[in-house]
Amino acid sequence: MRNEQRPVFSYLTVNTSVSKKGPPGTGTAAWPLIGIIIPACNEEACIGPVLEELLASLDLTKYVIAVGVNDCADRTAEVARRYPVVVSETSARGYGFGCQSAIAALNAAVPSVAAYVFFAGDGASDPRQVSSLAAAYGQGYMMVLGARTTCLRNWPVMTLSHVLANFSLGLWSGLLSGRWFTDLAPLRLIERHLFEALALEEMTFGWTIEAQIGAARLGAAICEVTVSERCRIAGEQKVSGVTWRRTFSIGCRIIAAGWRTHRRYRRTRRTPERASAKVLAPSQLGA
Repeated sequence: MRNEQRPVFSYLTVNTSVSKKGPPGTGTAAWPLIGIIIPACNEEACIGPVLEELLASLDLTKYVIAVGVNDCADRTAEVARRYPVVVSETSARGYGFGCQSAIAALNAAVPSVAAYVFFAGDGASDPRQVSSLAAAYGQGYMMVLGARTTCLRNWPVMTLSHVLANFSLGLWSGLLSGRWFTDLAPLRLIERHLFEALALEEMTFGWTIEAQIGAARLGAAICEVTVSERCRIAGEQKVSGVTWRRTFSIGCRIIAAGWRTHRRYRRTRRTPERASAKVLAPSQLGA
């Protein structure tokens, strides 16, 4: 049975000059259309600088930020509440629980949101590259993945074990879905209706691979754009930058989640013309 816990909507502040306007199609000014989803667990030292950089980089008439604090033992939620973002809390630990909590709070606050960008709460994601994902979404792609493994500049930051693991898991996703992937990209955009159709069940390490395999099996238009990986600002690594033994252990859990997803979708036929592989360079996106 799926483990669901009701999120606590502990704080809500959005750009009021935008949020009091009418939704799309009403003839009044538009609401934000893209939500930035940041799952955070014990990121007290990181979340403030991450939010400051995002808020300084984004056009807040187009974007709104939501932080999903999951099973924290520190002051992550308290720090996030100091900024004009949506903050939710859940007692369930896991990347997926944090994402779901943030999305539920965001949808309640800003119903106009049409797509979600999943963004790292530790500083590893570059806010300047959100525009590349949004540009690909504007071209009609329902899932846009920020690929890191094919960019040599990322290798020293990610470490060899992390590069190999993510590239291998991208290949595993491809074997199970019939679509080429080069990474298990944490920085990604998913169109809202596609996200709802995926009905994700893997709430911990399998969240990202389930979404990739599911989107491909549903025939969604998918592309990858090259992005950079940055060093964590502070705190303790949970997935990347850990020991080879820990990387292997997490990798096995992700592989198992991919197989479970494959079994769920094995009777679903893809739409070939929409599931073709696309890799876009930044120059093609105008970024």
